[in-house]
Amino acid sequence: MALPRLLWVWLLVAGTQARPAAHCPADLCALGSPAGVRDGDMRLANGDAPNEGRVEIFYGGQWGTVCDNLWDLVDASVVCRALGFENATEALGRAAFGPGTGPIMLDEVQCSGTESSLANCSSLGWLRSKCRHNQDAGVICSNETGGAHTLDLSGALPAALAQIFDSQRGCDLTVAVKADGAEPLSLCAHSLILTSNPEAQALWSEPGSTVTMEVDAECLPVATDFIRYFYSRRIDVSLPNVKCLHKLASVFGAQQLQAYCAGLFAFLLPEDLSFQTALDLHAYALAMQDPTLEELCVQFLAWNFEALTGAEAWPRVPTALLRALLSRSELAVPSELALLTALDAWSREKGAAPGDVEGLVREVRFPMIPPEDLFQLQSNLSLYRSHRALFQEQTLQALEFHTVPLPLLAQLRGLNLSQDAYQPRLYTSPTWSWAVARSSRESSRRSYDSYPYRYGSYPNQYDSYGRYGPTSAPTGYFKTPQHPSFLFRTSRVSWTLAYLPTVQSCWNYGFSCSSDEMPVLGLSKSGSSDPTIGYENKALMLCGGRFVADVTAFEGGKAEIPSALNANSSRRASFFPCPAGSFSSFRGVIRPFYLTNSSGVD
Repeated sequence: MALPRLLWVWLLVAGTQARPAAHCPADLCALGSPAGVRDGDMRLANGDAPNEGRVEIFYGGQWGTVCDNLWDLVDASVVCRALGFENATEALGRAAFGPGTGPIMLDEVQCSGTESSLANCSSLGWLRSKCRHNQDAGVICSNETGGAHTLDLSGALPAALAQIFDSQRGCDLTVAVKADGAEPLSLCAHSLILTSNPEAQALWSEPGSTVTMEVDAECLPVATDFIRYFYSRRIDVSLPNVKCLHKLASVFGAQQLQAYCAGLFAFLLPEDLSFQTALDLHAYALAMQDPTLEELCVQFLAWNFEALTGAEAWPRVPTALLRALLSRSELAVPSELALLTALDAWSREKGAAPGDVEGLVREVRFPMIPPEDLFQLQSNLSLYRSHRALFQEQTLQALEFHTVPLPLLAQLRGLNLSQDAYQPRLYTSPTWSWAVARSSRESSRRSYDSYPYRYGSYPNQYDSYGRYGPTSAPTGYFKTPQHPSFLFRTSRVSWTLAYLPTVQSCWNYGFSCSSDEMPVLGLSKSGSSDPTIGYENKALMLCGGRFVADVTAFEGGKAEIPSALNANSSRRASFFPCPAGSFSSFRGVIRPFYLTNSSGVD
């Protein structure tokens, strides 16, 4: 009768969870008094707790606010750390904590993250702002390091459910957790609660008083948290234990927990740019039959394919995974020739079977290789000698694309020019792309040189179109061929790529922008145009010059810049979080294609 008694207690305490008292950091509390306050000191105002509020900074004998132009998580973290917190979890604007009073002290603040105060960051200077208080900046601070993530599906469930499990009393079920080479773990459970949770249904195969769980020895420490999750519907997942919890959820049918853990691998993948973790997780995803995790790994490797081809792990990429990568248009690589050269190296080092290699070669987009490079393949690639007939077939297809006008290709030859073979990928060489830094004052050349995923000696040499490296114009002007076809070898299109942090800068470049969407990337085109050519241009978000965290499309000349760490609910989070809190630079990639009807993308 112990179980009904515990449930009766649960009903009595439903909804009575107490909110923990917030801690007031000493520095923050001290700033509440004018005594001893110095220029550059900061405080938070009008928040519901001491860790949040409108940012106020002291200067010239009075407190004032900060404008939200350029305000991001890096700037917010400077405030939080100065006030005794670990970091910032949100950087808010538009007077999220109400409008302040007094002067607006700083505007267009841009911190590197190491400063002790916003006063030490780049800005327009003290009291130089055209903002109103409806643009006051705010922050939410945290003492968490960011390593823990919480899945909370509890809804209206009271904390008493978890307390029932924690009591380890009144049980009618025993969960025996066994692992090779470890002492078994025995947990007290309640069948009434477990059978009411759909995620716990697969925990046992036959009814009885004992349920046996076989787990890996390394996962034994999280078994208790896993069972407790079925009671509380809430669980903390850290990166060190995410794989174990994902494995338990996969094996025992906890689908919501499984999906949540699969998504958290997005935090784990960028931590290992040797790519061995990505390869291991991809193999694990196949074993667990988890398509979400599998797609996550493939996406990360595709966007960072250029770095993967130069990594020690490159020859260890499985054939099936490589084929999945080569089938993608959103594959970031300097050029199709660079991809083919990397494939040649992979084949030699791996000793791949000829049949496997043939399938991979057919995924290479030969029409995207300039004619002069096509004729060099037979002398530059070992693959050519072992697959001569296939290379000749693909080369003839490419030469047809380069020499026959569109009407003849589409009508007389009946070619489907929307096939992948005739579509560009994310080509990062200076022929088709350009980079700008987060600060629009930095030169595009400097941004390109900081991008580590160059293949061979692409910078500072003549490319296939006779162009010598990236130009050094700091304004972001560059030129590309009008189309990959050799027919357009003398036609050039001029582009302007700019990082636009404010509404004013957006208007200055001829774009219509609202404050909600700032900052954005702007891309404008000028020069020759052709009604048969459209463009599906993309922007790569680079995290600290280390990896590509996201790819977005230019629509109407503008590309959204996602939140690097999901720090602002007004915009979507990047596909892979950027630990720096903001993106260091951005790469615009030009992607022309033949229009086979009257509608297209430009």
